[in-house]
Amino acid sequence: MSPWKRLGERIQIVLPVGTEVLDGIVAAAGEAGVASAAFVGLGAIESPRLAWFDRDVKEYREWTFGGVFEIANLTGNLARMDGEPRIHCHATIAGPDLEAHAGHLVGGTVGVTCEVTLFPFDGSLERRTDSRFDLPLLDLS
Repeated sequence: MSPWKRLGERIQIVLPVGTEVLDGIVAAAGEAGVASAAFVGLGAIESPRLAWFDRDVKEYREWTFGGVFEIANLTGNLARMDGEPRIHCHATIAGPDLEAHAGHLVGGTVGVTCEVTLFPFDGSLERRTDSRFDLPLLDLS
């Protein structure tokens, strides 16, 4: 079974249990021939890793959450950097107490399902390292 289906201009991705979420999105987009896109999603994620960027020290602070969490929101984009796909994704997750945690999604595997809708761009988005923050930011020039 293919993890993606083209529906008009959009691509619907359904990632199966055990798939690494970010890798699964990049792989499905590549199979669909999509180089750059925005996306939204929901589902469930196991052992999610979220991060917060500390601008003063120019590094991410990372938290790992044990167990399976609902993905209340998954938002991001797919661009290119040095010819390779580069994903930037934020997530809001909630556990059994429904307490929400949000941040930059670093990783995690699909806990039940992960349904992602890609909104492909006609052109290609590029990232370049911004020296002020030492981060790969979108370059629209």
